[in-house]
Amino acid sequence: MKSGWKLENLLCQARDILYRQRAIQTVEAIRPGTTVALISVTDLDSGLNGKISCSISDDIPFKLMPSSHDNIYSLVTSGLLDRESKFQYDITLVAKDAGQPSLSTIKTITALISDVNDNIPEFSFSPYAFYVMENNVPGKFLFSVSATDKDSNENAIVKNKYTSFININSENGEIYALKSFDFEIVKTFQFQVVATDSGTPSLSSNVTVNVYRLW
Repeated sequence: MKSGWKLENLLCQARDILYRQRAIQTVEAIRPGTTVALISVTDLDSGLNGKISCSISDDIPFKLMPSSHDNIYSLVTSGLLDRESKFQYDITLVAKDAGQPSLSTIKTITALISDVNDNIPEFSFSPYAFYVMENNVPGKFLFSVSATDKDSNENAIVKNKYTSFININSENGEIYALKSFDFEIVKTFQFQVVATDSGTPSLSSNVTVNVYRLW
């Protein structure tokens, strides 16, 4: 997403600098070299006093690229953005003229990094192992599983797969028995639990749950 910025620097009268704080938004995982903002710098002075150079710090994944037009710069990405590592950058822009003495002005632009669904849900354990008493009461709570997602606002939804022995609450991962277990017939059993996030497109992962008799 490109944003238009105008930084008016009245270098002959520093107190007249027009300063307004705004924010730009871009998404993580975009290619390096992508333009995220256009920056315009103006100076009412003439000659060298009106010749301006702009710079930003080099310890952030952004850089300024001059355009073919005077005092117009593109703010582009110089590295990969990962919202899970950092979701906001405060970019300090320094505009400096070529006069003697040289005058400068500073403006801070906040870059907010939007999330994309690039992380799969992760279970707390893999595989799970639980022990239960045989001849249990149907409908009784047995144990629970949980999954988390590093992406923003992408809560994992868990559900069981391929078993008639248990039922799982997709909201909290609590697992209940659908029938009484007879370990004289079935010594142990296992089933799969699937966690799916609410992103677009959605991502999922699964885990094996092993159930054993508690002696």
